[in-house]
Amino acid sequence: MKSVNTFSLSGRLTSDARFFDGKNGRVARFSIAHNFGKGMPALFADVVMFGKNGNKDVNIPEELLTKGTPVLVSGYFRVSVTSKDGVTYENKDMVATSCEPLEAEAEDAE
Repeated sequence: MKSVNTFSLSGRLTSDARFFDGKNGRVARFSIAHNFGKGMPALFADVVMFGKNGNKDVNIPEELLTKGTPVLVSGYFRVSVTSKDGVTYENKDMVATSCEPLEAEAEDAE
């Protein structure tokens, strides 16, 4: 059986992304709220995006990652991370490899 580990999620950023320089380049952390529809609770997803992901350079669209911006994010899940001192921490990060703008939909008027 072939293993697949991917996600695609659309939504709006809940706040401006936080940026910092990691050991392999630029890193962005942000949260997206995905609305399933009227009367249903929203899904809040924390996302991390690395400017260098493996051997690939990834474009972090810093100008796009502001509160309220509708985006489509795709990537993979990272289940655990081992620190420099050899300790493994259980993380369930959504690692974005792409982030694209979406057209904002008009709110339903009632």
